[in-house]
Amino acid sequence: MPTLPEKLAARIALLHASRVYKRFLRVLDDVDAVQSRTLGRVMSVVAESEFGRRYNLSAVRTPADLKQAVPLASYEDFRPYIDRLCEGDTRALFSPGQRILMFATSSGTTALPKRIPVTQAFVKDYRRGWNTFGLKMLADHPSAILRAILQSSGRYDAGTTPAGIPYGAITGLLARTQKRIVRRFYVGRPEVAHLDDPQARFYTLMRLGVTRDVAFAITANPATLIRLAQTADEKSEMLIRDVRDGTLSDRIVTDPTLRQVLSAGLKPDPARADELARLRAKQDALRPRDFWKLEFLACWTGGSMGHYLQRLAAWWGPVPVRDIGLLASEGRVSIPLEDGTPAGVLDVTSAVFEFIPAEQADEMHPETLSHRELEVGRDYAVVLTNTSGLVRYRLDDVVRVRGRLRQAPLVEFLYRAGRVASVAGEKLTEHQAVAAVKAACRDLGISEFDFVFAPRWDEPPYYRLSCAREASPALADAVDRTLAEQNEEYGSRRKSNRLGPLQIRSLPTDLINAMDRRLTAARQSTAEQYKRPCLFTSPDEADQTLAQQ
Repeated sequence: MPTLPEKLAARIALLHASRVYKRFLRVLDDVDAVQSRTLGRVMSVVAESEFGRRYNLSAVRTPADLKQAVPLASYEDFRPYIDRLCEGDTRALFSPGQRILMFATSSGTTALPKRIPVTQAFVKDYRRGWNTFGLKMLADHPSAILRAILQSSGRYDAGTTPAGIPYGAITGLLARTQKRIVRRFYVGRPEVAHLDDPQARFYTLMRLGVTRDVAFAITANPATLIRLAQTADEKSEMLIRDVRDGTLSDRIVTDPTLRQVLSAGLKPDPARADELARLRAKQDALRPRDFWKLEFLACWTGGSMGHYLQRLAAWWGPVPVRDIGLLASEGRVSIPLEDGTPAGVLDVTSAVFEFIPAEQADEMHPETLSHRELEVGRDYAVVLTNTSGLVRYRLDDVVRVRGRLRQAPLVEFLYRAGRVASVAGEKLTEHQAVAAVKAACRDLGISEFDFVFAPRWDEPPYYRLSCAREASPALADAVDRTLAEQNEEYGSRRKSNRLGPLQIRSLPTDLINAMDRRLTAARQSTAEQYKRPCLFTSPDEADQTLAQQ
């Protein structure tokens, strides 16, 4: 039960949340001014680096100056500088005195992963966005205050660079450095992230949470919420026994030292075990909607993630869902302020933003627009400049402008620019799909063939390789394995069963050729200009284009 000091702290927190939100709204009354201040803060971090001197960033005063000084860039343009950072050469990308706390990992468009520098200034900006999001969320759901939080975060120190700097999930760093009064309400301890087996992490989180008064659960990916619930149900007998005995099963956490840390404070709770057993018998399942009084959920709901909402309700109940916003390892873009919508206000204090009209996103040198020039209902690819050292960086997430809050646009994530599919957060690119097939053919000693990839909704979702050759399990396994090796997110989601194994089927060559003819005509292009899509980004697109279910 909350203590008297905690109850007083809760009242103070609500007042603080109201003040923070009102201050944030005032910022939105003059977005040009706050973008200029943000630019100045970013330049202080990078201007005196080797990169900054190359582009004379010390002379940049306005967003217009920035556009004149620096060309648009992808991660691959920054990779040489970041490789030097990994070796310990901080001056490659940062001014003197800047310290790199870690590198946030993310899959790139090649087999090499991204390593996003995380500076103290970047953490401050990232946390500010989370605080604004979280305080508004709790102000809208005051019944959740001073109750337990089920949160899933990764390990910030999954590995180290040659210079000894950790890399991993920035969520792990934020969780470890969260204020003590907030950490008290997390059901999971930071050490949960040390469990390499995703199923062990899921079970441990549910075991630690099932005896707590959980008010809400928050993860980036809704598929994780579904797997958490499914794990508790699938292992309900073990879970109920652990609750009764006050233990954490050694079949799940095999390392005795880690198990001792994670199980510290657990006590036998026969009454709760009996209650869970009754719920399981009555409902023929053990679901969070039945054993917790949930106020809401928080996860991504935009783009293809919206597909999970119905299944979330089946496991977690018909509770409100708050989108956590468009945020990536490279930084936060939007802050949702209401339930039931993926749209959020542009986080104008965290980065300097530019936007490429979606129809120009594939161009080498497109013109960019400011926040003032965006049109409601139009789609744009995001460009950001922030304190991670990324300057005029093509994030390439495509958003749709849904309206405005004061002077700031409200944006909703749609998809990744280019051919990128993501049904469980894996962000699989067409480049990776093609490279995986080529590698599999090489490893199996077979000739390359025409093919198309497509995601398929199922429980769990998976990818299907349709190919103009005889399908074989060996080919499917080889492609699946290669995808996991070159895309960390794909590999993680396969390991945790948020993505099912790749499936394969044979297609007649004339069916693929007919698709080529239709697309050539539809795009009003010549045969020489046509490039077959090797990766479809949605199941509907695949079925409609191939004209075969």
